[in-house]
Amino acid sequence: MFIRVTKSPTAKYSKVYLVEGYRDENGKSKQRVIKCYGNLEELQEKDPNILEKLKAEAKKIPKNKVNISLNLKESNSSMEKDQNYGFFFLERLYKDLQISSFLKDFISGSKHRFNLDDVLKLLVFGRILNPESKKATVERQDQYFEPFQVTLHSVYESLSQFNELKDDLQFHLHKRVSELYGRNASLVFYDVTNYYFEIDEEDELKKVGVSKENKKSPIVQMGLLIDQKGLPIAYRLFSGNTHDSSTLIPFLEEIREKYKLGKIILTADKGLNSGKNLASLVSHKDGYIVSQKVRGSSKSFLDQVLDEEGYVYNKSENFKMKSFLRERSVKNDKDELVTLKEKVVCFWSYNFDAREKKKREKLEKRIQEFVDQPSKYNASNRYGLKKYLKLHNYDKETGEIQKIKPYLEFDQEKYERDVSLDGYYILITSEIDLSDEKIIERYRGLWKIEESFKVLKSDLEGRPVYVRRNDHIEGHFLVCFIALLITRILELKLDYQYSVPKIQKSLKEATCRKIEKGIYSLNKQDEVYREIEKVFDVSLDYRFVRLEDLRSYRKAVVHNK
Repeated sequence: MFIRVTKSPTAKYSKVYLVEGYRDENGKSKQRVIKCYGNLEELQEKDPNILEKLKAEAKKIPKNKVNISLNLKESNSSMEKDQNYGFFFLERLYKDLQISSFLKDFISGSKHRFNLDDVLKLLVFGRILNPESKKATVERQDQYFEPFQVTLHSVYESLSQFNELKDDLQFHLHKRVSELYGRNASLVFYDVTNYYFEIDEEDELKKVGVSKENKKSPIVQMGLLIDQKGLPIAYRLFSGNTHDSSTLIPFLEEIREKYKLGKIILTADKGLNSGKNLASLVSHKDGYIVSQKVRGSSKSFLDQVLDEEGYVYNKSENFKMKSFLRERSVKNDKDELVTLKEKVVCFWSYNFDAREKKKREKLEKRIQEFVDQPSKYNASNRYGLKKYLKLHNYDKETGEIQKIKPYLEFDQEKYERDVSLDGYYILITSEIDLSDEKIIERYRGLWKIEESFKVLKSDLEGRPVYVRRNDHIEGHFLVCFIALLITRILELKLDYQYSVPKIQKSLKEATCRKIEKGIYSLNKQDEVYREIEKVFDVSLDYRFVRLEDLRSYRKAVVHNK
């Protein structure tokens, strides 16, 4: 920094400026005015030594601490687009996971007409900051500070490449997460969801199945495994008509040895609670904590659940639990009978009971409506009711068939039995030495995977899936998986203070705009962004910054320099 005094031949006064030397985008040495102090003669009237003082102050000003004050015409800045720099933190985590190094080794010796690493970065960062179609992501790549140079053709070619490397890259990410964050895979969570397509044609992968969102179009099933910190471990895709319970064994058998998971205590929902799955886990000396349907179990089992003996209440008496041991026979995948030794943990919650009773108010109203007017009862409105109502076309007293006046029989005993089970939840586990409290605590961790599916579907907009080719579909979900992993790591680093949507919004809104050569204005950063900066030990708390300052900031974030 230095002081410049200028006076034109026609001017009455000399002007005093603070000037900075810098290098432009092309590396050429240039100078720019940072501040005008005013007329020298007027300044000297107030302080004869002002020029010497300003020169001394200029030498002391650190290059990156100047408060740039510029008088700019609105038309100059409006010609430039906002560019995102929040992605610097995504770039840092991408680097920490050594994805670029993995891709370099993967393509070693092969010739590519495009940069596979840049394509993956663009798709992953775009999926987090502004999830949309591949075409739109490419069209908006100039939204980034120092934009990408990726073509749409290279994106679709890359999706095929991602399909080839998806399994190896997932394993690489597992190893890096284990090194960086001390992954403990002794307790893992597994669940299955599905994603729909905006197409009608089926093939070997895209099949019409039981959609979680009641879609009639083809779907694919995704099995996802996560650890206790909520960080995804691996995923696999299955055809859309594959039953949830049929995905577990092939998935675990594929990755158990490769990932060196040790003993797995699988935690899963009731949809995966099949005898074959549990027998397979035990045969591999693994374990399980899974939920079991309360209603639909045998009468003797439910009598044991409802028996008040053995229940322990909390101080508020709004929660109780008990457990008992049992043995039962199930068939394994070889259709052989094996015996499972299990602990059954039963618990009742007042809040859960109250929620179920609230739902019953509507159900009871519908039951009464159909009992009063049986003719309204048909196949389209029987859902949830047919286990309590039975339609008869005969006179209740004479037994005579009456097609015009049907009769509805209400099973009062069955209904009251179900009411008595409101508020109860049942877990079964192979880990009979674990305390009841620990079993419940571990099962409640399953919400992390349910939230992961929500993030994938909604926040990262993993569905609907617009690509059609199966290799492109696989590539699309690899991008979604990496985006999920990076956002979950950010959550972890922020000590789970902020949700994924808040983190996404904060990083998305961290934008800058070029207002003249080498000078950028920054938008106002929020609380979440400030917390992210603290985690990475950086700060960019200015209204205006220079190009080189932004580059230095990026280097500090990405390379910790």
